[in-house]
Amino acid sequence: MRAALVLAVGLFGCETRSAPPGPVAPSSSAAPVTASAAPAASAPGNAFAARPYGLHVPPISGGSAPIPLVVFFHGYGATGAGMVRAIGLEAVADANGFALAYPDGSVDSRGRRFWNATDACCDFDRTGVDDVGYVRWLIEDIGRKVPVDPKRVYVFGHSNGGFFAQRLACDLSSRLAGAVSMAGAAWKDPARCSPSEPVSVLAIVGDKDPVIRAQGGTVFDLPVPPYPSATETLALWMTKDRCTGTLGQSGARLDFDALLPGTETTMQDASGCPPGISVSEWTVAGGSHVPSPSRAGVDAIWAWMAAHPKH
Repeated sequence: MRAALVLAVGLFGCETRSAPPGPVAPSSSAAPVTASAAPAASAPGNAFAARPYGLHVPPISGGSAPIPLVVFFHGYGATGAGMVRAIGLEAVADANGFALAYPDGSVDSRGRRFWNATDACCDFDRTGVDDVGYVRWLIEDIGRKVPVDPKRVYVFGHSNGGFFAQRLACDLSSRLAGAVSMAGAAWKDPARCSPSEPVSVLAIVGDKDPVIRAQGGTVFDLPVPPYPSATETLALWMTKDRCTGTLGQSGARLDFDALLPGTETTMQDASGCPPGISVSEWTVAGGSHVPSPSRAGVDAIWAWMAAHPKH
């Protein structure tokens, strides 16, 4: 229940579609950031170096063996540290030996943090901030601090962060092994997504999400470009990743949301994808925009990532 409450006030709105949510008050119980980007002196002349990020590095025997990296992106109006704490990602990182980064987006004119993902979400002020360039720099900067395995770099985001994870799969495919998008979507126009090589993508969709609806729509019902349906999003990735088959249920089920009864989540995988590439969708029956991921659900996300290193 604690995770659900934290998520409810911080992730892309309190189930409202009429207007963006109010600012998120910082939590007095926020966990300390274990590491952060150094100030601008660490990369002279690089404007990206002025943007700090959280970095959690698990205990590593010897400290020199390459380890995976997961970069998490918060939802609109939230923070990286708050969401990582709510989902319990640091414990999963420690248990599985991957480094975990959690940057924050820029602050817009409403005082909310956002990522410049697609035209649908969520640079509402149209600032054009180069968040893709920032993440490219961030991955390189972490690699100077931690022995990152370049074949096991993953991005994971919720809502606005889920849109952004898919944008990164389009624009940074040569750097990424996989992207996980929870309550997000891809570009409506497939021509806007031009990955240079296949990248595995997992979309987690709540079929009762009133904010990012499975059938597509516009964010908060604002006069902004539309986002695609879940079906269109998966079709885009099957095309971009050159999957020649169809999307079918694997037969496996998962208790992804701790507040929903039973094993409510079905798993679908595209067939005919290149070796090592997965295009997958997990549909949370009764799932809303604000999830309460169970530990089994978060472990399953990591297991999906770990199964799909870059080839």
